[in-house]
Amino acid sequence: YQRRVHGIHIKKKGDMEPLTMTEYAKSDSSKPTEAVEFEVSSVEGKEYKCEKRCDLGSGTDEIFSIRFDPHDKHIAAGCKDGSIRIFHLGSQKETYVLQNPGTEPSAITSVRWRPHEAKGVSKNVLLSVNAAGQVQHWLSTSCKLLHTISESTMLFCADFNTDGTMFAIGGDDKIVRLYDEVSKKLKLKLEGSINFPGHTNRIFSLKFSKSDPNMLASGGWDKSVIIWDLAAMEPKVKCTGPFICGDSLDIFGNILITGSWREENQLEMWDLREAKPSPISIKWENDPGVSPVKLYASQICQNNGRFLLAGGSGTNEARMYDLLQDTKVTPTVLAYFKGFAKGCFTVDFSNQGDMCALSGGDGKVRIIDIQKREQQRTI
Repeated sequence: YQRRVHGIHIKKKGDMEPLTMTEYAKSDSSKPTEAVEFEVSSVEGKEYKCEKRCDLGSGTDEIFSIRFDPHDKHIAAGCKDGSIRIFHLGSQKETYVLQNPGTEPSAITSVRWRPHEAKGVSKNVLLSVNAAGQVQHWLSTSCKLLHTISESTMLFCADFNTDGTMFAIGGDDKIVRLYDEVSKKLKLKLEGSINFPGHTNRIFSLKFSKSDPNMLASGGWDKSVIIWDLAAMEPKVKCTGPFICGDSLDIFGNILITGSWREENQLEMWDLREAKPSPISIKWENDPGVSPVKLYASQICQNNGRFLLAGGSGTNEARMYDLLQDTKVTPTVLAYFKGFAKGCFTVDFSNQGDMCALSGGDGKVRIIDIQKREQQRTI
């Protein structure tokens, strides 16, 4: 049969394919049966609490990827209509709209700001990939398209390494590609080997380690996450089981977090120091009779490694956990985010770790303040 993915028809066999974010946003199951209102509920007795600051966006188009800029002054949102909308967090207004002129719009599936650590290059540069296979660099402050790379495959994910010298992309053809950021030339294709195969299905998430410049994680529909050794240019570790359908991989130190689009063991933690890591399941309990969540997004706060944020479809909700930086302590829920009209597809923490953002099928970007109890945030 034919299935429509990010605006493009493809043919797939079988009846067990998951819904992509676009398909879920269009499906009947994503439509609320009654009016819902977004709400934030912090768990009492915790050291930190979450409070809603504002909603950004018109709510007219699905959002598949959001990212705070390096200064936490703006947030970029990649949309289904092919636009990237940038909001100023102080004024809470849309300040820039990036859109490729003269081409048929294609869903923006991932956005990443180029790290300010990148030397000798312009600042305020945003990287995007889309379902038409385009890799594009934008100067956000002038809305100028700086460069385009065209691949012959749909692209679903991208990430910069810590110093901004290279970026990785992945998508429909199961290959991880590494590009030099300055020259925009292809450096390496990661496809595995006879002894250690690479991916056998679509890749939906990529994440560079911030502590190890030679570590890159990738995951997708083949129910495996591969940890690549970039120095050796080959796979190093495989974590079997996670069903990755969105930007739901993250690494902090030796800890890997995976969010799976399934009804059990959706959120898992892995110790990468183990030769064959086994998962520690993070409980996601629901009220009786409530459909379990299926995760599209998960992320660790890179500022402190303490907070974990994840969201998805089914219950159309997200949660924040307190990791306590100890894999022997079961993470506990810090806050609940409920009332999304459609699925939560993307999440992000600010660089300072005092805010987070959530967005998805209802086209709104929710900005949340993270505060210590009895502490007031100044804006």
